[in-house]
Amino acid sequence: MDKKLFQAVTLTLIFFLLYTFIGKKYFPQDKIFKKPNTSTKNIINTQENVEISVLPELIEEKNEQDLPNHIFGNIYVTYSPKGGYINSIAINEKDNTLPFKNMGLIPDEKEKEFSVKIEHNRLIFNNSNNEKKIFIFEDNIVTVIISPENKSQIILFSNHLSSKMIEQRYQEIFYHKDNLIKRIQPKKVKETSYENVKFIGARERYYCFSLLEGDYIVDLKRNKDAVYFYLDSQVKQFSFYIGPQTEKKLKQFNLQGIMHYGFFHSIGVLMVKILYFFHSFTKNWGISLIIFSFFIYSILLPFTMKSTNAMRQMQQIQPLMNELKEKYKDNPTKLQKETMELYKKHKINPLGGCLPMFFQLPIFIALYQVLFRLYELKGAHFLWIKDLSLPDKLFALPFKIPLIGSSHFNLLPIIVMIIGLLQQKITSSNTASKDQKSMGLFFAVFIGFIFYNFPSSLVLYWFVQNLLTLIYHTRKAKIKAI
Repeated sequence: MDKKLFQAVTLTLIFFLLYTFIGKKYFPQDKIFKKPNTSTKNIINTQENVEISVLPELIEEKNEQDLPNHIFGNIYVTYSPKGGYINSIAINEKDNTLPFKNMGLIPDEKEKEFSVKIEHNRLIFNNSNNEKKIFIFEDNIVTVIISPENKSQIILFSNHLSSKMIEQRYQEIFYHKDNLIKRIQPKKVKETSYENVKFIGARERYYCFSLLEGDYIVDLKRNKDAVYFYLDSQVKQFSFYIGPQTEKKLKQFNLQGIMHYGFFHSIGVLMVKILYFFHSFTKNWGISLIIFSFFIYSILLPFTMKSTNAMRQMQQIQPLMNELKEKYKDNPTKLQKETMELYKKHKINPLGGCLPMFFQLPIFIALYQVLFRLYELKGAHFLWIKDLSLPDKLFALPFKIPLIGSSHFNLLPIIVMIIGLLQQKITSSNTASKDQKSMGLFFAVFIGFIFYNFPSSLVLYWFVQNLLTLIYHTRKAKIKAI
């Protein structure tokens, strides 16, 4: 690996290490206190969260196929007459089941049989003891009314971990307290109690579950598969939002703070606004992404030009560098000194081709989060692409591609790889070593491999960026030839 490439890789690794360290500092995980030695539940005090020693036993999950269901607007509800609660919810499509389950179950009533009555937008559970639960569905808001007064805790919902590791990365517990929204990874949740919470819930890649604004006491308990949210027993009525994470929807209930695009959230929010602006007149998310790619490329063009010029300067002095390496191969200190003198003589900044990357990395990281989470891309069509939130899937294959694991032919990553190879051919000068050329070709193929199972929206953006870069380098090469 040549020195310039080694420096680029090293600087990138340093960047991500700093990013991880700073991220932990500014987005702290929940504080968990040691479990007290007592057999009764602690009285909630003024601490932010206090671990509790006793919670109702976690329920045994039921098979959804054995339960009745009903459609309320765009919400598909599977419910259980035994226990009188909503087992699961799907939105828009029956198969689009969300990881939020067991809504409104009172553990003490889990063995009780309830009669079920459906009236317009209401799901009503009643039993022989006149214990009643009413679920009212209004768009993406569900209101739960309990009568008579409940004497035990009620399961607000349980948040289940996805079986897919990539989807687990986007699952998150959140709560609003003291004018701040704090976020926790589900696997890091302990038995904890939260008081004076304005709202609390969980989210996944596109959808979220959240209590509407109020003043709540909520207890959390986790097993290996799910986090259970227990609502204070004094609550007779509560409402929650369950639906897509879009600013338009969440802002109606002052829940827009749930949306978050990671460490570079501010950049992500700006990107979403720009994408919305382009979509306002294109009415097509694919075309909007292409225009957005042109827009970002024009902003980064000065850095691209600086990086390209630095790269060519380094290539021009490569023969002199090779002479120095041969001359001082047994004297590393002298080699370093002479190399710096060579840079100084030709007015070259050895990091000139690497530093521009640091202006591009925050943009790409924020864009990665945005395009992976933007609900509007889910199911959006463009050309042969049926869903911009998934790989482009030009056609199905009769086998799975080794190592990649896909059974579809995805065209966009292949085009990206071809453009990368053409770009390497144009930018590699005659002075570049064989190792440098081989490394460049390897990275071009590697990018195509990495992007193969990425959402087509992100690959489409990368394709346009690479195409514009190829055009730029081709034009520079022609000018140089003249």
